[in-house]
Amino acid sequence: MQAQKITHTRHNSATSESKTVCKVRGITLNYSASQFVNFAKIKDMILSKKVDETVIVHTKNKIKRKKIDGVQLISEPEDKTYRVSFLKRRRLNDNTSLPFGYIKAR
Repeated sequence: MQAQKITHTRHNSATSESKTVCKVRGITLNYSASQFVNFAKIKDMILSKKVDETVIVHTKNKIKRKKIDGVQLISEPEDKTYRVSFLKRRRLNDNTSLPFGYIKAR
């Protein structure tokens, strides 16, 4: 099974505009973050097979809940690290992956 290039576009028929959307789990993709983490960068990280390659996304003001005298909303800087993870799968030489423990049927 080969990895497929998945893209999602939203078409607005009133203005005939197309918009490409990239979603990454755990990272809020605003304009500045999408300059570091985008489809091309994720694809390069997967195909390069470098284990230690990471991208750090810095958010200047992230709104968070803190339990200080009850629950308060605070705004503080945050750094998120994105990396390719194959914790539950093993990667083969042809760039496919299989679950750990998978035995090919005879």
